[in-house]
Amino acid sequence: MNFKKYSTISIILSIILLSDIAKVNSREDNFYRIYFTSPWNKGVSRNNPETAIINLISQTKRSFFGAFYDISSKKIAYALQKAHARGVKVKLVVERDNYNKKGMGIIKKAGIPVVKDNKSGYMHNKFAIADKRILWTGSYNLTDNGSYKNNNNAIMILSSDLSNIYLNEFDEMFRYKIFGNKKEKKVFSGLTKKYYVKIGNTNINAYFSPEDSIENIIIKRLKKAKESIHFMVFSFTSDKIGEEMIHQHRKGVKVYGLMEKRGAKSKYSEYIKMKIEGIPVKLDRNRYIMHHKVIVIDKKRVITGSFNFSKNANKKNDENVLIIDNSNISGEYLKEFYRLYRK
Repeated sequence: MNFKKYSTISIILSIILLSDIAKVNSREDNFYRIYFTSPWNKGVSRNNPETAIINLISQTKRSFFGAFYDISSKKIAYALQKAHARGVKVKLVVERDNYNKKGMGIIKKAGIPVVKDNKSGYMHNKFAIADKRILWTGSYNLTDNGSYKNNNNAIMILSSDLSNIYLNEFDEMFRYKIFGNKKEKKVFSGLTKKYYVKIGNTNINAYFSPEDSIENIIIKRLKKAKESIHFMVFSFTSDKIGEEMIHQHRKGVKVYGLMEKRGAKSKYSEYIKMKIEGIPVKLDRNRYIMHHKVIVIDKKRVITGSFNFSKNANKKNDENVLIIDNSNISGEYLKEFYRLYRK
């Protein structure tokens, strides 16, 4: 392990994460930071992603590029406005249905360039790249509901290589106005496109829909499960992912699930099928929305991002996922799973 490199990472993250310096410095894996909302505590938490992303924006020196389904939080809009005013290059991509929301008015008035999608599918991403070396992603939309009412997660990772993968996806949307891309346009792109980075002993893969067929990638990871699968998801209508989880359950892999209650009992949802199979899947008890899109496999591999388990997410929407092989990171998502599962 390159301790000099990790020391630099710790210092940078400590500067960014002003609210939790001691905790960051105590981590062995100190290249990341994870955030969860706390709706039952009226959203008040030092671990809230809203506070974290505002800190990130305020510490950004050169560039902040973000692709978010919804940016309606005035607090975050003002943070972006201030960053732009002090000379940070701010560029944004948003879903066209949310282009005229309240936060966007502040952003557009400041002169920040914003591109909206041009396809019928959603631009459903929730990611940002700060200074071309810090990646932010997860289920968290930049909204008041996303911050204080809904259950959400976000992860921040310091990696120039991983940031560059996301920068290429951002440029595809912002610069070239390509949305809902079914396949890469460049010659030999399938051979040259980068999906994988390694940070210390942690393997990370990044994928985007529709071009990468995320549904099949998730199924391949589920097939490798040996002991357990835990998932929490807002929308679960993918028959293929549902069938693979049922198959693993029948093989003896322990499968536990938490699903958003809205729409869970419709004919398209996987909830009833899983209940019939005896899988201990529960409906969340948040009066608002359980918005996570997370799978933890064998307590050491986590899949997270913007991707709901649905046909539209796989075929139509612009989405992103990270697959991270790290037991400590997986442990934090498992802790969130059981915090909600046991309520």
